[in-house]
Amino acid sequence: KVYMGMSLVQVMCNPTLAKFADKMGKEKAILFGCALISSSMATLPFCTDTNHVAATLGLWSLGSTMLSTAPVAYVSDVVHAEKRAQGIALLRTAGDVGFLLGAAGTGAFADWMGNLDVAMQSSAGLLVSATGWFAARCFLEKKLEQQN
Repeated sequence: KVYMGMSLVQVMCNPTLAKFADKMGKEKAILFGCALISSSMATLPFCTDTNHVAATLGLWSLGSTMLSTAPVAYVSDVVHAEKRAQGIALLRTAGDVGFLLGAAGTGAFADWMGNLDVAMQSSAGLLVSATGWFAARCFLEKKLEQQN
């Protein structure tokens, strides 16, 4: 039921959030999506009842929805036309590898620590770090463009 609900959010919100990404910018949409996912991931262990879990997973699915369109649009903007399909394929492949390794790594870490909560919060920390790196890179690129 969880994945069905998250998929329903994606089906219902994809067009709206894609417009939102076009208006506010792909980089900001990626950062916003990552912020929603990482904050949901970090707070999930603190949920005390089904309503809290549903709300947290709802925010997670909104972040996931933002990341279903914004990165593809971003790659389409920054990769030259003759290599665009390769860029999108690399993005998709990296995402799939991340899902496989992330789930395996989180599970192994949870087994080692004896605690899924710590593993989820560590994964959130990794996502925050990657998001920060992307934000810094985008900020520095814009600063360089303004100077030139």
